[in-house]
Amino acid sequence: MFALNHSHRSSGFTLIELMITVAIVAILASIALPSYSSYIVSTRRADAQRAATEYAQSLERYYSTNGKYNSSGTTCGVSGPSHDFYTIAGACNANDFTVTATPKTGTSQANDGNQTLTNTGARTGNWKK
Repeated sequence: MFALNHSHRSSGFTLIELMITVAIVAILASIALPSYSSYIVSTRRADAQRAATEYAQSLERYYSTNGKYNSSGTTCGVSGPSHDFYTIAGACNANDFTVTATPKTGTSQANDGNQTLTNTGARTGNWKK
């Protein structure tokens, strides 16, 4: 009688094993992606808030030198910074200002809402404490 030799077995993964692995990776990615997207939005918001704060500090320096925040009418004495995801602008008169970071349409920040900062330090929007 002939004995069957089972020692020559193919190595590798079966299709079922590969499909299960792909399914697990897809589930993990679907859980992680919303958290990552939220993290990106909050990071970009924090960057815009930093730029707005720096702009407010520039306006305070202008006030220290000139005794007013505006150069004429509602035009602030210094221009606002540029930002990829927000438009940062100031509205000034002689005695006070409001800096507003408005999300640009067509970006991931479009639904984030305005972030404002006044000369008194009052803030609206999602500023971290």
